[in-house]
Amino acid sequence: MSNKKILAQIYHQALQAVKAETIIRNNITLDEKNLTICNTAYPLKKLNKLYLFSVGKAGLGMAKAVEKILGPLIQGGVAISHQEGECSFIEHHTSTHPLVSQKSIDAAEKLIEAMQTMGEDDFFIFCLSGGASAMIEKPIDGITLENFQKISSALLGSGIDIQTMNSVRKAISQIKGGKLANHTKAKGVVLVLSDVIGDDLQTIGSAPMMNGKIPHHIIGNNTIALKEAKKYIKGKVERVKIVTNTLNGPSKEAAKYLIKKIKEYDKRYDSFCLLFGGETTTEVKGTGKGGRNQELALRLLEDALVSDKISILIAGSDGIDGNSPATGAFLESNIYKKMKIKGLKPKTYLKNSDSYTFFKALNSDFTIGSTGTNVMDFMIILKK
Repeated sequence: MSNKKILAQIYHQALQAVKAETIIRNNITLDEKNLTICNTAYPLKKLNKLYLFSVGKAGLGMAKAVEKILGPLIQGGVAISHQEGECSFIEHHTSTHPLVSQKSIDAAEKLIEAMQTMGEDDFFIFCLSGGASAMIEKPIDGITLENFQKISSALLGSGIDIQTMNSVRKAISQIKGGKLANHTKAKGVVLVLSDVIGDDLQTIGSAPMMNGKIPHHIIGNNTIALKEAKKYIKGKVERVKIVTNTLNGPSKEAAKYLIKKIKEYDKRYDSFCLLFGGETTTEVKGTGKGGRNQELALRLLEDALVSDKISILIAGSDGIDGNSPATGAFLESNIYKKMKIKGLKPKTYLKNSDSYTFFKALNSDFTIGSTGTNVMDFMIILKK
């Protein structure tokens, strides 16, 4: 089997562990007496009406997974995602990502309206995943949608980290930072699919329900995914190591760190698989297509690491990298030869933030489309 196929299999194994159906099934059970969520039992006789809300890149998938378990017990609610589709027991609205639009404002209004219908004796499950920051929005008074979009675009292209970005978003929003939770007196629980380093609940989706009164549980994250990947590849190579799941900072610095680790393990082992997780940043400099994963891969090409034995896959768990249709990029032994034949130089494409065009021309893009989940990015280095 080729290294490329093995890398793709490792990626899909990691992804499967954080798919909506997997994480919901592992954390919600129902019997005749109790609804059990994250090991806490809620007696059915004490619940008046049960509502379901789900927002983010995994919004549709998580809602459907909960519906599969609870079915007609669900009395109402709303799901919001960037995918097309329908739910069986609640409304689903398609919104936009990564930029806020009128759809985002409409979705927020629908969500607020549904939350306000709940009474004190009602109970809700709120599923939250990355991407919610853009998909639901209600700007503070005095900020128009057009101005909000300008601010959002500037933040996305600035290269700042997600924590700083979401701090700004909260300041100009009427629903972020726990403000959405103030629209209901019902009790409930928030199930979180983390897309940020350190699983900071104040950052994920800009924390719309984090008002200090509603319990939050992280049920899926990068760590869970990487552990599943490690389990899959263990025994097939001499050494498997989850090096870190907190890789961040500018892609240029991240590339230096990866290069150092690859060289370190290459000297010590005949075969290995190094697993990294995290989310790097990139400053948009041109009009090209690409994203942080493909840019990081492009920077790694500046050092002659890839060989007949060493191959690399860098890809986002959500399936879409930046403003491109790709998920990420492969680096294989024949890539230097293909670069020479086509006359492509990484520096030229880095200057125009055009990593996708580079990898697409070499047939080295990794493209699978939206995955319905989001736990940051995977960097997989394989020496076979």
